[in-house]
Amino acid sequence: MKAKLIFDLTDSDDRMEHGCCVKAGDMALVLWNLVYNSKKELERRIDGNDKLSAYDTLDMVFEKINNLIEEHGIIIDELTN
Repeated sequence: MKAKLIFDLTDSDDRMEHGCCVKAGDMALVLWNLVYNSKKELERRIDGNDKLSAYDTLDMVFEKINNLIEEHGIIIDELTN
């Protein structure tokens, strides 16, 4: 099966949609890593540290998310208005 997507790259909305299509695979990998790898890793780090506050835990989770996004070259500001 084949599909053609046509974008007008002079139009800002089309440029954003094009970027989303191009990065869709990377975004899927980030989600997969979060669901299958990161949850287990973070659980081990949290269980191993009884002195973490709720804010420390939240920071740890968002640091992991941001690291995965950066590793896959996803620039959120380019994909949203």
